[in-house]
Amino acid sequence: MIQTLEEVMKNQSKRIKIPAKIRPFDVGYRVVNRRGQPLALRNGASIFTLPSLAEKAIKKEFGKYDPDFDIEKYSVEEVAVVNLSKFHSYFEEVEE
Repeated sequence: MIQTLEEVMKNQSKRIKIPAKIRPFDVGYRVVNRRGQPLALRNGASIFTLPSLAEKAIKKEFGKYDPDFDIEKYSVEEVAVVNLSKFHSYFEEVEE
């Protein structure tokens, strides 16, 4: 689906934006297949800080063993990486 710049700006303004310093999570990106299963590197890494890094790392890893590997068949999804210390402190503040 292609959106115009005006549509994107309208959709962005509807979202609730939580400042990063009080969020109990960080945002990460991973590459998934059509069924939603994440692809991982040999060392187990599957979540990256930027979408382009996720695509590049997966393409490099899987391209070594499969020359016909096409990263375009996969999609990048945004995931929340929970910081447990922030998460616990967030709920402790709410209870008090």
